[in-house]
Amino acid sequence: MANLKISILDVGHGDFIYAESPLGNNLVIDCGSGNIVPSSYLNKISTISELQVSHPHVDHFDDIVTLSKKKILSFRCPLLDNFSDEAIGWNKTDKIKIKRLREIKQILKADNNAVSSGDGFYHTVWAPSNVDYNDPNTASYVTTLNYNGFKMLFGGDLPENGWRSLFKNNKFVNEIKDATVFKVPHHGRKDGCCEELFELISPMLCIISDKAIEKDNENTVATDWYRYRSKGCNVVGCNEQRKVLSTRSEGSIFISVNDEGNWRVYPNTSWKE
Repeated sequence: MANLKISILDVGHGDFIYAESPLGNNLVIDCGSGNIVPSSYLNKISTISELQVSHPHVDHFDDIVTLSKKKILSFRCPLLDNFSDEAIGWNKTDKIKIKRLREIKQILKADNNAVSSGDGFYHTVWAPSNVDYNDPNTASYVTTLNYNGFKMLFGGDLPENGWRSLFKNNKFVNEIKDATVFKVPHHGRKDGCCEELFELISPMLCIISDKAIEKDNENTVATDWYRYRSKGCNVVGCNEQRKVLSTRSEGSIFISVNDEGNWRVYPNTSWKE
């Protein structure tokens, strides 16, 4: 069996995750653009098994116009029709991207079979129930990638109240237990911190995506909060165990999981074959 490969790419402020399953499918979660441009990074990839925009905020689909020229077998974006353009984007230039996102939503549907399950691998997508239609963050999908005991949890930009709504679903609670690695919500900001979540999970590692600190950007103000709640793990090239990694400090972060569920983390690495 092949490995599960996951890369959390350094796009600055925003998210771009690219994964290849051990069964040969690929998955893109968000296509924010900055230090790395998703369509350029994936220039050798002609087909995307599934493109998921975790929620309709432009820093999570900044490269949608160019990336959508590829063949996409499954597309997910929560409750797009319920949000105004003004809630989704902030600049006049965002209008073109928002228009394209809406077009794709009309054309493409979610296909649960596009990313195949089997031989110890599967992935799940969960949607909160208490959505505020003035705030797309509250609609964020929560996704898991699972492979023979390794489990990675992706939190989108979901705020604390959104997590609490998901805890009412026993299937969700059972699914996220024993999460190995947590890609934390909202770039590590405090409004994504949920104490009740860490009563259910005890991850080895938390990963934060964001850009360098600027005076007008909160950035990863909750880094220590997550560090206190992580167990720690070995990271390639580090002399001591790490509990938190961030794209701000470590650049792109690559994770490889073999068919026995053993995994390795490579900082400052966008991909390894």
